[in-house]
Amino acid sequence: MIFLYSSASTQAAFDNCGSSAKILSLGNASIAMTDEPACFFTNPGALGFLRERGFQASLSRLFDLDELSEKEFYVAFPLSSFSLGGGCYIFGKSNYYQESVFSFAFAYKVKDHVSFGSNFKYMRVSFSPGYNALSALSIDVGSTYKVNNGFQVGFVARNLNQPELVKNSDDIPTIFSFGLAVFPLPEVTLLFDLSYEERYKEQLHLGQEIKLLKNLPLRFGIQTSPARYAFGVGFNKDKLVFDYAYSNHSVLGDTHKISFSFCWGKKKTE
Repeated sequence: MIFLYSSASTQAAFDNCGSSAKILSLGNASIAMTDEPACFFTNPGALGFLRERGFQASLSRLFDLDELSEKEFYVAFPLSSFSLGGGCYIFGKSNYYQESVFSFAFAYKVKDHVSFGSNFKYMRVSFSPGYNALSALSIDVGSTYKVNNGFQVGFVARNLNQPELVKNSDDIPTIFSFGLAVFPLPEVTLLFDLSYEERYKEQLHLGQEIKLLKNLPLRFGIQTSPARYAFGVGFNKDKLVFDYAYSNHSVLGDTHKISFSFCWGKKKTE
């Protein structure tokens, strides 16, 4: 059974892996987001507009199951024109079934308007003892364009090289995503993402954030294929940020996720 699963795992493994509580609460609309250390995992081009150095850790249990737990850690170092990032994502349970992704990203910002980036990933799937682990190398490329202070767009191609976990089997598909971020007011953010993968229906993601108080943002999001809704809240105090998210699934159940971030250093010159 494990052998048969491993042969088919390339189609299901690493499906939309990696996010934060903030991203989850926004219905996974994140391609044009540029304001947290985990942003490079969904779009490496966003790393160029990150303004502070920082790290971020997240923890969740999908559908409230221990076997479907997620652990994530990301760190980002925006410099002058170049920015660097790295992190790890672990899904599942050791000695049972576990997916791991170790990533290294860099981005280059051009004239404060556009940023290009790439994320190199080592992807590994392990099973119960006695079965060999599977691994592959993958690359994401993305860009972010800041039109003005009220509008920015993003584009990313994930798994561009279509890596194979099992030789001569289905590869991990390339996913193309396009995102918009609109800031009609300083306290309001609207997000729109559209993702395409040839074997499945297009996915639409919509999210909004409203800051009723300066350090207490409220978030809500929806997505299609499958239809899901999510909401969450954040709290920030100086350099510390805490985020919580809830997401539902009509069949599998509920997911709760928490993230903790800490930023330091001077902001990059805009």
